[in-house]
Amino acid sequence: MALKPWILTTPASRGIGFELARRLLNTTDLPVVATARKNTDETKAKLLEGLDVDPQRLNVFELDVT
Repeated sequence: MALKPWILTTPASRGIGFELARRLLNTTDLPVVATARKNTDETKAKLLEGLDVDPQRLNVFELDVT
């Protein structure tokens, strides 16, 4: 059984990771897994703001590696 590809962007709550996650959502059809230290619901809403994409393609998980 072949696994379907997906994209991991970490961290994605601001800066380059944020813009990269938005770009990938907008230019691919792949599912995107993003991480943020906190406020995952808020991060997801901001990532999807203004994009015409299926919100189910984006999953945001809490991850703090400090």
